[in-house]
Amino acid sequence: MGRFPWQDGWLTLPHRQCAAVIVRNPAGQVLLVQQNYGSFAWGAPGGVVDPGETPMQAAVREAAEETGLEVTLTGVIGVYLLQGGGWPDILAHVFTAEVVSGTEHVVDADEIARLEWRGLNDLPSPMVTDVEAALADLRAGRHGVVRTVQRTRTMPPLE
Repeated sequence: MGRFPWQDGWLTLPHRQCAAVIVRNPAGQVLLVQQNYGSFAWGAPGGVVDPGETPMQAAVREAAEETGLEVTLTGVIGVYLLQGGGWPDILAHVFTAEVVSGTEHVVDADEIARLEWRGLNDLPSPMVTDVEAALADLRAGRHGVVRTVQRTRTMPPLE
């Protein structure tokens, strides 16, 4: 772990990091996945950054594992330090991506309940905190955001 400059001082990287991708279709809708566990929250394809893996690699891997899509990253919406809700701090990286190949489908029904294309003003609930923050930034035209986000609900216990 290292220390890095942050919006309000120095940040010691949390032990946990995650990564997600926001994929848009020609109509401007975003591809969302509903988790098939916990609070059945909605989010973007994504998950934990594995040891030895970069956030970029994790985002591409998770998109394939959850949606069957091969994607290429095109930008960064934001990096969010998620705090509160009964969980440890998590550093979340949210990227934009384009589809290279494949057709979206649920790859593992134990993990993902369903996929939906949704407009930015027609989002389901509840949403995972990092994706909710990233979609708000996307709607506002912000990219490259670095900020702390407080979880607004209590998270299910970590396994």
